[in-house]
Amino acid sequence: MRGIYGIHHVCIYTPEIEKSIAFYRDIIGFGLIGRETCDFGEYAMLKLNDSRLELIQPNEQNEDTFGNKGSITHIGLAVEGIDAVWDELREKGVPLLSESIEDDDAPMGGLRVIQLLGPSQEHLNLYEWKHTF
Repeated sequence: MRGIYGIHHVCIYTPEIEKSIAFYRDIIGFGLIGRETCDFGEYAMLKLNDSRLELIQPNEQNEDTFGNKGSITHIGLAVEGIDAVWDELREKGVPLLSESIEDDDAPMGGLRVIQLLGPSQEHLNLYEWKHTF
């Protein structure tokens, strides 16, 4: 199994859908399963195992579509083999917020974490949990 293995569904509004598709497909490992132009703008759905990621570039970029309604603090992605994922992200030049893999004993038995930015400045946290729960 590849390092990152899942989220259920997250929708990200992006001002540059091409850049977002390329990042999530080429860097993170999602596959593009559908793309179309809708009444509300450009739409893409990506998939990684059982997880889905929806990207929308709205026709109108206003306060209602970028940040004022229910913002997401971060997307938490599950990782297996976080050391190899860290090396791969650094080799690909991904902007990392972490100076190293963070190692914590809490919550829930502890975890190791990498923090990075997506192409629209969304925060992504990659988690490898120390215990199965």
